[in-house]
Amino acid sequence: MVIARYGLKIKFMKNVVTILKGAVPALALFAMTQCTTAAGVSGDEKTFIVGPQTADCTGVAPMKCLQVKENTSGDWTNFYSNIEGFTYEPGYEYVLKVKTEKIANPPADGSSIKYTLVKQVSKTKKEGTAASEKTFIIGAQTVDCSAGAGRMKCLQMKENTSDSWSNFYSNIEGFTYEPGYEYVLKVKTEKIANPPADASSIKYTLVEQVSKTKK
Repeated sequence: MVIARYGLKIKFMKNVVTILKGAVPALALFAMTQCTTAAGVSGDEKTFIVGPQTADCTGVAPMKCLQVKENTSGDWTNFYSNIEGFTYEPGYEYVLKVKTEKIANPPADGSSIKYTLVKQVSKTKKEGTAASEKTFIIGAQTVDCSAGAGRMKCLQMKENTSDSWSNFYSNIEGFTYEPGYEYVLKVKTEKIANPPADASSIKYTLVEQVSKTKK
């Protein structure tokens, strides 16, 4: 009788050991899963409104930034990252559903958040935002003028030979002016979605220098 009880006790202990051996890996796996979940990255969804034009901005280097806001009543802000799966076309305003994920170990010069397109809710053509071309005649001399930033030198510009000269308070990207010469230029004009208070709301870019005449 004692021997039988002793045998049952040994068998019971063996079963306990076997159960514990199976439980340890399972507990370890559970603990690792919990740690991974805690240390991992959770996603979140946001609605982005993307403007019809990009703007000049500076990250690691000068670049073009999308103009983004989360509410129709909000102000446009520069968006320095990119949205994976989204193809941008100037002249259109977009409403996007975007998934945001924190990057565990982001590069020093990169965003700490990854943006991924979930759904393009809408794409609306915006009139008057697309670029257009104009012909500018630039006079042979600059004149003193005043803008919001203070005193400056203004180019003399007109669009037709019969027009009077007018002060040009902005600059033309890609154009180098030399006094004593009259220029005829093809210029691309683009509306800036969110211009600084003391700057022009239009960006001018040289397309072609048609002529340069000594005066």
